[in-house]
Amino acid sequence: MARTSHNYKRWACAAVAIATIAGTAALPTSATASVPATSATASVPATSASSTVSSRHWINEQVDFVLAKQLESGAILSTGTRISPYFANISAVGLIAADTRASREGALRWMQWYLDHLNATSSNVPANSVFDYVYNPVAKTETPTGDFDSVDSYASTALNLAYSAYASGDTKLRGFVSKNIGMYEAVAKILTYGAPTGVRIQAGSVDADLTIAKPSYPIAYTMDNVEVYSGLADLARLEALLSRGARSAYYSSWAGTTKQAIMAKLWNPTNNNWDWAYANPSNTNVFYPQGTVQLWPIIFGVVTSTDPQAISTWAQFSASYPTWYAGGTPDSYPWVSMARAAQIMGESAHAIDYLANVHSRYAPGFSQPSSCGNTVCGDWYDAEAGWFILAATSPFNGHNAGEYAR
Repeated sequence: MARTSHNYKRWACAAVAIATIAGTAALPTSATASVPATSATASVPATSASSTVSSRHWINEQVDFVLAKQLESGAILSTGTRISPYFANISAVGLIAADTRASREGALRWMQWYLDHLNATSSNVPANSVFDYVYNPVAKTETPTGDFDSVDSYASTALNLAYSAYASGDTKLRGFVSKNIGMYEAVAKILTYGAPTGVRIQAGSVDADLTIAKPSYPIAYTMDNVEVYSGLADLARLEALLSRGARSAYYSSWAGTTKQAIMAKLWNPTNNNWDWAYANPSNTNVFYPQGTVQLWPIIFGVVTSTDPQAISTWAQFSASYPTWYAGGTPDSYPWVSMARAAQIMGESAHAIDYLANVHSRYAPGFSQPSSCGNTVCGDWYDAEAGWFILAATSPFNGHNAGEYAR
């Protein structure tokens, strides 16, 4: 679920999809499968950009940016006064990857905020979901909007964050996750149960085993479902690290079921690319969501860099936006996640070029860029900072490409 921060553009085309939504086999891959190590550890070409990108300065800039957006409560602002749990989850994963004491403490404070704001069940509100909030800087109050952009992506990225926190080895983060594993399992019910508990589409429907964005908006988005796979796979990994074998197997099975549904119901063999939502074909020349959706299964580990689907979709995206790494996309936001896809697909040089380009357009203020693909440019915000940290650290720190963002 990637969105712009000012206006959630994904919903602009969703009306087309509503009419298409109706009312386990052996795992195709283990939940511990990830991007091959070669894509994470491939040497980075020696360019002038590479030495700059690999320096701590650029990473620390983004840590400082996110922490400056963090409120006393632990909430992290996106743009303006809005608190988006999805964006904040991604930024917090980046904070953990940055691996400083301040960044880890910031991630922990956000994780506590998230668990402190889990909803009770009500009409169209699954238990343990989290609303968007609006911050009043004068009164210093945080008010729930009573809604969320999605339920499935908020929950799944919270699970990504829990795994990343525990896998970091930080004592405080590990203690927090261990203490709250039951709450993370409650969050996961949103992804494994049908209504009213969760948003999993039940057997008997043509799109069974996918998830819908939220009860009031029953669209099975490819980006969301890819994230759901990743979140459940990470929860399975987390349970294994906690020596909870039966629970690990349970979530591994659900991750496999999700992946199987994605491959069977969201891949379009005619176009040789991913539908942007169930039964809604993609034209990659439409940047969002139809072009960007092609990157999500690569980034979140549904396919590996050598799979035919990844090769085809990366080629189509690159053909539609041949200068993406030089700012050549028709969008007001930077979409730093493109660099992660490029790294996984073995194009580290272009990823480095992209980071250098986007840094040159936004630094030093990291608010409005000097230029973008639209007349009105979007602000730099917490999720972009998180993606920047992940992209800037991954080629140089030896981590598996799937460890922080699948």
